[in-house]
Amino acid sequence: MRKILQGADAVSNVVKSFDNLVDAWRLCETTKAIETSKRTQITAARDVQVKMIEENAAVLKLYLGGVFAERRHVIDGMFARLDRGLDSGNMELASEAINAIINVTQSSPLAGARELIADIRNPSVKHIEI
Repeated sequence: MRKILQGADAVSNVVKSFDNLVDAWRLCETTKAIETSKRTQITAARDVQVKMIEENAAVLKLYLGGVFAERRHVIDGMFARLDRGLDSGNMELASEAINAIINVTQSSPLAGARELIADIRNPSVKHIEI
């Protein structure tokens, strides 16, 4: 009788061990599914952020290219006026040209870029004109 009881305890222990093994496997599979889902979400969020950075960089490049081209045009025109003023002896024209050059060079295109970036990040801004 004792051997039967011992045999039943051994079977019970084997069943409990098997149940523990199945529970551990289920927990492992659940954890694996959760972590795979998290990894997918992280990858998707990364892809969105990379795309936003690329698009913002393209907008910023377009903006700075336009601003610097415009500044070059304005400064070239002011130097042409300065040359005309100096060549003709018109010191008023030369002085106005110098003041205009100073005014243009005192403003920073990067300040405008900072505002552009702030507008890009602001969800309430619906339209940005460059």
